[in-house]
Amino acid sequence: MAIGRISGPLLKSNLLRNGTDLAFETDLLYLDVTNRRIGVKTTSPQYTLDVQGVARVTDLEITNNTFQVGNVTLDGSTGTISTSAQEFSIATADNTIVGNRVIIGDLEINNNFIENTNTNSDLFIRANGTGTVNIVGNTQVTGNLHATGNISAGGNITLGDSDTDSIFINADIASDIMPDAHNTYNIGSETKRWATGYFANVTTDNLTTNDLNFGSINLISTPGNIYYVGINGSDSATGAHPQDPVRTITKGLQLAGSGDTVYIYPGTYQEAFPINVPVGVTVKGHSLRSVEVSPTSGTQSKDAFLMQGDSTVEDLTIKDFFYNSGANEGYAFRFHPNFRVYLRSPYVRNVTVITQGTTTSNTDPRGFASGDAGRGAYLDGSIANTDSKEAGMLFHSVTFITPGVTGLKVTNGSRVEWLNCFTYFADKGIEIIDGSAGLKGDGKTKIKYSGLSGSAPNPGNAITLYDANGTQLATATIESVATNEVIIDGKVTGFITPLSRNKKTVTAVGNAQIVTSNPVKWGTGISLFDGTGDRFTVTTQADFGFGTGDFSVEGYIYLSDDTGTETMFDFRAGSDTDSAPHFYFVDNKPKLDFGTTSILAPNVTLVNTTFYHLMITRVGTNVRLFIDGALQGTATSNTTDLGTTKPMTIGSKYDGSSSNLTGRIDDVRVRKGTGVSSAFSAPTAATVVDQYTVLKLSFDGANGSQVVTDDDTFIQDIRFTGGSTATALTLIDHTDFGGEIRSIASACVYGNYGLYGDGSGVTVYAIGMNLAYIGVGKDVTNDTTQVIQANEVTTLNGANIYFSTVDHKGDFRVGDLFRVNQSTGEVTFTNAEFLFNNNQGITFTDGTNTTIIDGTKVESGAIRISGNTIASTSGNINLNSSGGTINLQDDVQVTGNLDVTGNVSVGGNITLGDETTDTIDIQAQIASDIIPSIDNTYKLGTTNLAWSELNVGKAIIDDISIDNDTISSTSSSGNINLTPNGAGKIVIDNLRFDSNIISNPSGDIVLDPNSESVQVNSTGALILPKGSTAQRPGSAVTGMLRYNTDTNVFEAYDGQWSTLGGVYDADRDTYITAENTPGADDDKIRFYAGGSEVASVTANRFDIKKLEVDDISVSGSTLQTITTNQNLTLTANGGGYVSIENFSFNGNQITNTVNGAVTTLKQVGTGYFKVQGTGGFVIPVGNNANRHPTPETGMMRYNTVEDRVEIYDIAGNWVSVAGSTGAVTFNDAEEIAIKLALTL
Repeated sequence: MAIGRISGPLLKSNLLRNGTDLAFETDLLYLDVTNRRIGVKTTSPQYTLDVQGVARVTDLEITNNTFQVGNVTLDGSTGTISTSAQEFSIATADNTIVGNRVIIGDLEINNNFIENTNTNSDLFIRANGTGTVNIVGNTQVTGNLHATGNISAGGNITLGDSDTDSIFINADIASDIMPDAHNTYNIGSETKRWATGYFANVTTDNLTTNDLNFGSINLISTPGNIYYVGINGSDSATGAHPQDPVRTITKGLQLAGSGDTVYIYPGTYQEAFPINVPVGVTVKGHSLRSVEVSPTSGTQSKDAFLMQGDSTVEDLTIKDFFYNSGANEGYAFRFHPNFRVYLRSPYVRNVTVITQGTTTSNTDPRGFASGDAGRGAYLDGSIANTDSKEAGMLFHSVTFITPGVTGLKVTNGSRVEWLNCFTYFADKGIEIIDGSAGLKGDGKTKIKYSGLSGSAPNPGNAITLYDANGTQLATATIESVATNEVIIDGKVTGFITPLSRNKKTVTAVGNAQIVTSNPVKWGTGISLFDGTGDRFTVTTQADFGFGTGDFSVEGYIYLSDDTGTETMFDFRAGSDTDSAPHFYFVDNKPKLDFGTTSILAPNVTLVNTTFYHLMITRVGTNVRLFIDGALQGTATSNTTDLGTTKPMTIGSKYDGSSSNLTGRIDDVRVRKGTGVSSAFSAPTAATVVDQYTVLKLSFDGANGSQVVTDDDTFIQDIRFTGGSTATALTLIDHTDFGGEIRSIASACVYGNYGLYGDGSGVTVYAIGMNLAYIGVGKDVTNDTTQVIQANEVTTLNGANIYFSTVDHKGDFRVGDLFRVNQSTGEVTFTNAEFLFNNNQGITFTDGTNTTIIDGTKVESGAIRISGNTIASTSGNINLNSSGGTINLQDDVQVTGNLDVTGNVSVGGNITLGDETTDTIDIQAQIASDIIPSIDNTYKLGTTNLAWSELNVGKAIIDDISIDNDTISSTSSSGNINLTPNGAGKIVIDNLRFDSNIISNPSGDIVLDPNSESVQVNSTGALILPKGSTAQRPGSAVTGMLRYNTDTNVFEAYDGQWSTLGGVYDADRDTYITAENTPGADDDKIRFYAGGSEVASVTANRFDIKKLEVDDISVSGSTLQTITTNQNLTLTANGGGYVSIENFSFNGNQITNTVNGAVTTLKQVGTGYFKVQGTGGFVIPVGNNANRHPTPETGMMRYNTVEDRVEIYDIAGNWVSVAGSTGAVTFNDAEEIAIKLALTL
């Protein structure tokens, strides 16, 4: 930048710098005009005033709140001095503050020491008011530490650093002394023993002594102390004597220790909830109904009893408390926050809990709908201490009346024994769910595997599971390992074990079969249905009872018929209205019904002979239909209960009576417990078996086979970090997060749900459970129509509930597979198989008739079934069917004679005779068609064994139909070929057919179409008779056609012979031709008259010597009227005009249609142009700018500016044209005058 140097006096005018900086002695004073800065001893000021060096001022005033010198900041608004440096030093002359030392009164801060400079005086560190002195970091006291108040240490405490140090305890210890690890630390040693120990109770696993005198102490029974509670007691009493009871249970528990009992006299007790029951203490009421415990008014939404290990509560009633959903409080029983079990879990016996909601009414006296009634028990294993043996509780003879809320809830690894206990009106009688924290707040997932290839995994490695398609399903980091086992910290999901389900039996009905011929979608085979009732069936299964849960059913369809109703899947059991899925097509449009209720009917039409992947699925309350992965329809808010057990039919309605499929089905898969929510890509491979698959049919088998196998092959791909692999996961253990309940002889009555489990860590064993009126909610009318049997036992997300139950009707049930109806005695097995192990067998008798079932046979009356044999112990074997039909499945072989007195119907193939010498004698008449199974393959008779006569009403042989006296072709446009053998001829009446010649040796050949026409369909030609004029038939008949070789034309007889093939006059000198010579193809029509051509027509023109139309004659180049003195008028139609060359004539206007072209009127010789009339002749009008850009001599126009008629002269000027008076225009006169003046 330019720098201006100034010497000498500084004038005012010199201060106007106009953007140029100013320097005094280079950098002594520098004015940065551009940035408006001043520098002292710097030419690059960075601040408004930038001084490089020391600036001394007498008085310094800073108007801003802050002032910064280096890294020191003075803040006027807060009155603070701060620095960004690690140290802040203040040096003064009086040595009060010197360097890193600060002296304030007797207090000196010097380097890392704070001390009192007054010898032997105390040093105080005191917080203001109720504040606290906080010392951050490690603190070391080299002298003595004396505290007059309390000492609290939040972390670990180490007292003494060698065994020569001593600890003196003068105060009483007011707490338990607990080791931080079980069975690890000692009190005293062999060489340093305590002199005397005073204990109320001693519990020990082992006791070793050299000399122990028990005196009269009873070591067998040490029940501990009893503390009494009575409504007439006082909490200032000792409670140690029946006549000196305390007033509250809480006070009694404060007095009691492990092994003691708090005994409660009859009465109603209001206690401040929660009531803490210490380790090993028993709370015992006088009797169940004589002792009632309820909360104080301020604690009504608190838990009642918080249980510790080895504690007991028995013989009392708890009532009148509520549930606080925000704090999750309001349970009768739950674990103490510091819960631990050393020996035994808590025990609750002979207790009743009675609660109700806050809002009651006449119709809801228990407040069921409020949802805030006090709850029964909540056992969360995550709060148990790490040294606790378990997190469990035992309930015996306990009743929970908890309207609209949970009775017993278990999670995070808790274990419960539930003996002779009851729940009433509960939303969920017993609920056990997977939590997230796990047992003791540190839950683990245990995974066992098999088929290891490579080295065993190590902690820190990852275990990953893939499906058969290589898609990752789950992965986790290994915390610890054991043989064929890994432990994962926390709950991991996605890992699954191979299926352990039984294969389902698939039965073929009719001619349903496997075929291996194309088209086949996947694999080597596909199922085939011919539309006559063919179907595959699977017996009733719990796996097909979808209830209200998620499911999907999918497969490939290949339709061969596009009309009528055809079923793909039907899960209904014996009734059209049964609530189960029915998936079918009407005229190739897919439809889904539940029973007879239409659920989905998208406007989609499937194309015949095309494969489609179809899936019906429900997720939540949404039912969807996918075709080739594309969503075709959704039904929302669907909660239809699809039952607990259902059968499955493929290819027809459930009973085969209608909706029979004509086509093929492949790759059928049924999944329960999961569904599909969104569109997906059309599958590119067959489906695989996963953890949800309950049926998988691939239809891979021998051609024609009716044996279909359920594929349960579950391929697992397990990989570990480092490359090792395993073939299967044998256990995925989530019990740390769920829990276990063992229940015997208990009941859930009324309410919404009975047993409710959610999560794979859940296990319930319920033996002899009464589930009565489940689903009725608050209703107590015992209305069985309101019962929801599906709610008795609910399992979600892999929960395991094993049970035997009796419902409100006394019906007995073992799991989902075995039921006994008490009223009818009917026993139902919903599994496909039933196994009964009994070496002695079972004998059924009514006193007269006996049936025996054992491991080798079933024998009833004179019939014995043993192995694969049905035999008679005496007499014949009679097979009778009340329904009129006996069905024999699979192959039936009769080694003797088969005598049937009734009808015989065989749905499969029939082979009659096994040798050519066998004969079939048919005495009856055949009342059906006889159709071969394969087209054009089998014969009726042979050349040596021919049938005598064939008597049929109609015979169709290939494409030939013989019906009565008619032989016709059944093929569209098909020929009928009659071919003789060798030199023979075909003779029909008098007609002889020889090669391509039809002749009548004895007369005419007559074609009689019965008043219709004779058609010759060919692309070739028909040759007519030909000959000269002399060879015409002697007796001509009207309609005869021939070719005359003399005249070379076709001719016909209509009373006389007339020419065909053109327009001719009688002497043939006037005619019309399309070409001069045959085959010339010159595309020209010629007209001849008198032997001469008078006109011709082509695609482009019509040539004629003269044309007369009405009164107009066109000849040569002349168009004129024929009548003398007659006008010739050319008139356009409507808005059109008459066009001649480049001129258009429209009304009284003639227009040159070429833009910019010159219109020329030309005379010849001495001729001239004459305009007649008395009006006027208008020439072009315009101003000077409108003059033609390239004028020609003689051009004339009227100039509106010059107000004159002007002409373009030979000199190339526009000049005025004088009138008859010789006058000039005003403008001309003015111009002449100016020129004259200038000349003069």
